[in-house]
Amino acid sequence: MWYKFGLAAAAIIALVILSSRDSETGSPVNGDRALTRKATNVVMFERKRDSGKTMAVSAKQVVETEDQVAHLTDFHLVQQKGVQIIGKDARYDRNRSILEVKGPVSIKTSDNAQAQLDGLIWDRERREASTTNPVSLEAHDGTMVADRAEFSDEFSQIALIGHVHAKISRNILNR
Repeated sequence: MWYKFGLAAAAIIALVILSSRDSETGSPVNGDRALTRKATNVVMFERKRDSGKTMAVSAKQVVETEDQVAHLTDFHLVQQKGVQIIGKDARYDRNRSILEVKGPVSIKTSDNAQAQLDGLIWDRERREASTTNPVSLEAHDGTMVADRAEFSDEFSQIALIGHVHAKISRNILNR
């Protein structure tokens, strides 16, 4: 009798172990894409061969799929010139060099200006970024808001578009 009980227990344990193992290619993430790699508390560095420019990206979690797309959670990107991009959820397509940030995004420049926006698409190859959602730009001399924005020249040039309003400090006109 104990023999049959022991065999049944061993079979149940083996079944639990086999059902909990992932395949070598990874398990589906959110049911729609196959996992290639997943890492937490990641810090990545990139240096462009042609220009020598560097960029550091840290993220709480990075999931990379078979189609060369990396999904970043709670990320912080720092460019060589001091520009920082901070967000909660992003998708980077390595084949197309496009970063799509969903939700709130904060862009900080080396001179302490800061843009707050919701959603951003950055085409790294073309060196252009844009948002079709409202943006707020704060600097030491005032605040500007607009319906949308386009960024160029490594985020040093900003075009505010549609219903642009500014609140500037009084001494800015006396310089």
